Formats: sequence, structure tokens, C-alpha cells
Amino acid sequence: MLLMAVCIALIPGRQALAQSKQAKSPLCTQDNALEMIKQQVAFTRTFNDSIRRITVLIRAADLLWPHQRERARAAFTEAFELATEVERETAQKAPRSLIVRLQTPDQRYVVIRAVGKRDPAWAKVLTRQMLKRETDDRSSTKDAFSDLLTAERLLHIASQMISTDRTVALDLAKASLNYPASSMLTRFLYRFAEVDQRAADQFYAQALRVYGDKPMREFLYLQAYPFAWRETLNTPVFSFYYDIPATFVTNQSLQRRFIEVLLRRAQQALEAPVDQSDVYQNPSAHWLPGPVHLLEGVVKLEPQVRESLPDLSPALTHVRDKLFVSLSVETQKLFQQTGSEISTPKDPTFAEQIELAKDELDVDEHDHLIATAVLGSEKEKSADVMVAIDEITDPKLRAHLLEWFYFHRATTAINAKQFDEAERLTAKVEGLEQRAYLHIQISKGLMDSTHAREVLDEAITEAKKAGVNIFAARTLLTAANLYAKIDLNRSISILADAISCINRIENPDFGGEPTLENTPERRGKGGRYRGKYRLRFYMPGADPESAFREMAKIDFDNAFSLSSTVTDKLQRAMSTLALAEVCLAANLRR
Repeated sequence: MLLMAVCIALIPGRQALAQSKQAKSPLCTQDNALEMIKQQVAFTRTFNDSIRRITVLIRAADLLWPHQRERARAAFTEAFELATEVERETAQKAPRSLIVRLQTPDQRYVVIRAVGKRDPAWAKVLTRQMLKRETDDRSSTKDAFSDLLTAERLLHIASQMISTDRTVALDLAKASLNYPASSMLTRFLYRFAEVDQRAADQFYAQALRVYGDKPMREFLYLQAYPFAWRETLNTPVFSFYYDIPATFVTNQSLQRRFIEVLLRRAQQALEAPVDQSDVYQNPSAHWLPGPVHLLEGVVKLEPQVRESLPDLSPALTHVRDKLFVSLSVETQKLFQQTGSEISTPKDPTFAEQIELAKDELDVDEHDHLIATAVLGSEKEKSADVMVAIDEITDPKLRAHLLEWFYFHRATTAINAKQFDEAERLTAKVEGLEQRAYLHIQISKGLMDSTHAREVLDEAITEAKKAGVNIFAARTLLTAANLYAKIDLNRSISILADAISCINRIENPDFGGEPTLENTPERRGKGGRYRGKYRLRFYMPGADPESAFREMAKIDFDNAFSLSSTVTDKLQRAMSTLALAEVCLAANLRR
């Protein structure tokens, strides 16, 4: 028994073998790694796309920082200068739409976030320089759109920085207070409260002092946080907050401060002429002045104030009545009775929605009602949803919904470790990309069983049949990493297949959201076109950088050799940087 125990102890584990093989590579030295990074920085000058170039420069600078600080600073500086030029060009060409502009990250903030992880003080300097330049550029004109865009971006990057440097995050958020308030302020507060509610509460108090006298279109964004609201419908943008921390505790002191400011604002609204510029829509698409939106907020607050701040309840009720009678007759009609908003009907249950559809004589409206119910049926019994889908008359819509239903139920089964059920549902999925992804996820859960390899091979076969696209490439890259745990030679072969797939994609982009969408048409009564459904299939997976990083930990030489076969410049550069990262980490351990 003792001899057997000694033998077992001498058997190297998979991780030890991997480290040993990596350590034997003469290529994997710190000097070589730093030279590889330096080459990638120079390589970016051959790029035609500035954003891709910035991506590589940031990654290279971050890797260089612990070893060659000045060279890293130079790369960060080059990236920031490029980002500034990109944003200048974007501002001249892009539409003045907040939604459109926010869909594409401002590269300056991307660089600042990366710098902030290494040098918070420098990140602050870059932020101040950027904001001053923007102010100087439009010093002669007031640009409300640009100001709001700046506020949104400052708070967005502040939210991202909370986990890495709270001080920088708070400085960025404080800088946003010089610009108009938006729903992003509340999102930041909830995100900040998740890690430090006391500091978030203090920042809220500061924001309330800043926006307490601003127009209603800004001030009313402050109403959600102290009362833990999940939505605000009386603000210029109807906002829904799904990220309230589970540990969030409402602060009565902040509630009191907000109500006191609100009462003062209400009295001012009663005494002063209506600000005609402070007009925006409510959920019913009526364009209404600020006092009306203020009244909507008062009505919603009353129940909570009666419970938590009863001494302020009479004053709030008095203001509610005064505001209501001050409105025009037309506006008063928006309320059913004094102090009550138009009643919002309770959302029907799934069964009620299906019954309503059965009573609908118009075929298209019948299908639309069922489709709407199905898309909100995550918590319903599978059998009930299946029966509902069978009631849809349009075969194309029915097929799309079945595909969506099987995929999401299979994902749920995988998360619950019900792998037999997941395989049964996956077999019903028609899309090769979706089926390949599900088989990959199932194989991850089965890695300790002999069946894992069979499921993994199914995923690989389906990915290859799916054609040339990012989702197929992600599946193959993930499969290569998984196979490295059971068959290294097979893993290298699959990685080569993944590279072949990527090389046939024009400008492969692994940075976007890994979501495939099916968009069947929506039809209402009389066949009237009502837009499209968005059936989303979220399918994350490995990208070249992560795949090469994992392979390099096990077999550096083969990973290094394969990296040179990647033809896309960005993917080749990021893959090479991943190899350098592994070598730097390995030599640091020694």
C-alpha cells in the first residue's frame, strides 16, 4: 500500500505536465516575450483600421507595464492620440442620436479605462485633458447633445472601473456631475452600491445637491435610487433597472432629503410660470411639461412616503392636490381621479394571454398574441408552452418559436446539470450553430465522463457543417481548449481547423456580443406589418486570444507555430500577445 501511494504521488498531474512541457520550450523566455510584444506594437502601423490598432496597442501596453514602463506609456499615449482622432472624425459624421452613438464605444474612454488599471493618476490627467479639449472645442456654443453624451460615457466607464479602482471610478462619476443627468446616473449608483453602498449613498447626496435645482428632465432621475425603484417612467428616457443589489438597503435620510427637495420644487412649480423648454414625453406618448411629470412622481411616491416618512405624507398629499388642480382640463383628463395616475392594468398571466388569443378571430393577431406570450414564458411548464406554439397558424413563425424554445430550455437544463434532458432538447434544435454551442456546453458538464468526447465530437462536426462564421469559429476554438484536457494532438488539429475557418471570414470580429438573432416578421390585424420579433440565441465561446493563451500553457511551440498561420492582422497580433503573456507569467513564477 505504501509503495502504491508513493507511485501515485510521483505521477505528475495534467497541469504539472503542461507546465513542464511549456518550460522546456527555448522560445518561451522573458526576453523573447518582450520582443514579441515590441514587434506587435510596430506591426500595428500596418493596420488600416484605427480601432483595431488601438485594441492591440492597449493590450501590448498593459503587458509591457510591469517590465518596460516607458515603452508601455508610449504605447498607451499612441493609443490615446489615435482614439482622440477617431472620436473627432466620428463626431463629424455620426448622427446626433444618443442611442446610436452609445452603441459604439468612445475609444478615448476605452484607453482611459486601461490606463486607470495601471496608473490611476494618469487616467485622471487624461480625463481632464479630454474634457477640457471638448469644452474648448465648443466654447462658443451650447451643445446639449454632446454634454449628455459625455455624461453617459463618463458614468459608463466609471461603472466599469468600480471593480478595478474605486477611486478612479468615483472621480469619473464626479466629473459627470458637470453635465446633464440621465438614467446612467442611477445605473452607476446601483452598481456602486453593490460594492460600497455607504460611498454610493454619499455620492447620491452630492448628486442631489447638483441636480436639485435643474430642470425636471434632469432632477427626476434622482427619484429612483433612495426608494430602490426598478423603473422610472416620468423621465425623458423610460428606464428599467435590473441590477439593484440583493443587499441594497434604502436610506431614510436620503429619502427625506429627496422629498424635501421635491416639495420645494413642487411649490416653485405652482408659483412660477411653466418652463416651456422642459417638455418631454410620458409613456402614453403625450408631450407634457415638467410639473406634470413631477406630479406623476409624487403620486408614485405617496405609498412609500406614508410608510417610511409619515411626517412628510400630509405635505406630499397637499402638493399633489395643488399640482393637479393647476393643470389644464385636457391634462387633468390623463388622470382618472385626483391623485391617481391612469390605472395600469395588471399584466395577464400566460394562460390568460393564450385564452385571449383563442378568442381572436383575426389569424395574424391570433398568432401575434400567442408569440408574445411564448416569448415571456420562461417560467411556464414546457408542455403548456408547446401546446401554445402548436396553436400558431403561420408555419414559419411556429418553426422559429420552436427553435427558440428548444434552445432556451436546453440551456436551462444544462445550467441545472440535467444533461440527459439537455441532449434530448438539443437534438430538436435545427440550427447548426445553436446545436454545436449546446453540445459544447453539455460536454463541459460531462468532462469527467467517457460520454464527453462523443458530445464534443458532435459539436465539432456541427460547427464544420455550419459554414464560415464567427459562431462556428468560437465552437471550434472552445473545442480545441476542451480537447487539450483529454487529447493534445486532437486539440492542436482542431485549433488548426478553427484558424482555417477564421481565415475565411472577412474582418473577423470576436469583440461584439456573441448573440445570433432570428427576426421573423410580426403581423397584426389584417396582416398589417408590425415590425420583427427578435429571437436571441446567446452563444459565448472562446476567441483566438483566449484559445492561444490556453494552448500555450500546454504546448507553447505548437501554439507559437500555429499563430503565424492566422491571416487577419488583429487576430494574429492578439494571439501573439497571448503567447507573450503566458511566457511572462511562466518566467515570473521561476
